[in-house]
Amino acid sequence: MKRRLICICLSLLWFSGCYLIQQGKGQLELRYGQIPITEAEKQEPNPAYRALFREIPRIKAFAEERLLLKKSENYTGYYETAQAGVTFVVTASPRNNLNPHTWWFPIIGSVPYKGYFDEKDARELERELQDQGYDTWVFAAPTYSTLGWFKDPVVTPMLRRGHYYLASTIIHEMTHQTLFVSGQNDFNERLAAFVGQTGALQYFREIQQLNREQLLVLEEKIKKVKQFADTVHQYLPRFQELYDRQQPLVATLKQREILFTELSGEIGRLYPHLPKSRLVFNNARLLQYRRYTPDAPVIRRMWQDSGHDWKRFWELVRAHVEVLQSEKNNRMQTITQLVENNSDWE
Repeated sequence: MKRRLICICLSLLWFSGCYLIQQGKGQLELRYGQIPITEAEKQEPNPAYRALFREIPRIKAFAEERLLLKKSENYTGYYETAQAGVTFVVTASPRNNLNPHTWWFPIIGSVPYKGYFDEKDARELERELQDQGYDTWVFAAPTYSTLGWFKDPVVTPMLRRGHYYLASTIIHEMTHQTLFVSGQNDFNERLAAFVGQTGALQYFREIQQLNREQLLVLEEKIKKVKQFADTVHQYLPRFQELYDRQQPLVATLKQREILFTELSGEIGRLYPHLPKSRLVFNNARLLQYRRYTPDAPVIRRMWQDSGHDWKRFWELVRAHVEVLQSEKNNRMQTITQLVENNSDWE
C-alpha cells in the first residue's frame, strides 16, 4: 500500500511538473519581455492607451494607500500581445452537478481551473475533458498573476476595455497579492471581485473626481454588466435543485436543457446584440459566475460591519480567514483519524 501511494505521488508530481515547466517558460517571457510603463507610453501610437499608461501609477498608489493593498513592483511594466487573453483558462464540471473539476499544484494547492499561454494547449485539454463527459468552459484571461512571486506586467488585454476595467482589474489582482488563502478559491475570487469593484468606484470618485452625472453613467454601465451576472445567479438554485434529485443522467440532461434554454432566452432579451456564443451555457460556465461574484453576502456583510473603513474591513477579513483555516484543519484532523483507524498500511 505504501509503495503504491508513493508511485501515485511521484506520477502526480511528474505530470504537474511538465505542465509547470511549460508555464514557467510563459512566465519568463512575461517577466523579461515587458518594458517600463514610461517607455510603453512613449512608444504607444494609440492615444487612449497612452492616457491609460499615465493612470496606472495613480491606480496603484491609490490601492496601496487608500485600500491598504500590498506594495510591490507589479504593474510597473508592460507586455504587448495581440492575443485575446494573456492566458487561456480551462474550467470543467460534471454534467449532473455543480462541483468543479480541480487540479492540484505545489504551494497554491487545489484550484478549479488550469491556464495555458497557448490557446491550442487549452483547447486540447478541453477536448480531453469533454471526451471524459465533462462540461467545459475556456475563457481568455485578460491578466496573469503570480501572487507576488514574480513581477507581473500590465498586458494589452487589460487596456482594451477602458479606464474602469483597467482600474478594477489591477485592484482585483493586487487583492490576490495581499491575501490569498490556499484551498479557498471561491472565497479568494469573491474577495478580489468585491475589492476590485468597490475600490475602482472609490478611485473614480476620489481621484478622477467625476461629477454626479459622470458617476451615474459609470454606475449604469456597471449595473448593466451586473444584471447579466444577477440573471445567471437567479437560475443557480433551480439547477442545484435539479441536480440534487440525483435522477438518471439522461433525465437530468434533458431537464437541464430546458433550464439552459430559458436562461439563454432571458439573457438574449436583456442583451439583444450579444453574439450567440455568449448565450451558450453549461455547468462549467455557471460555476464561473458563482465563483467571481462581487456580491458574496459574507464579504458584503464584513464591509457593512467595518463602516466602509478599509483598515477595519481587512481586520474582519483576516479574522474570517482564521475561522476558515481552523475549520479546514479540524476537517483534515478528522480525516487523518479516520484513515489511521482504518489503515491497512501495517
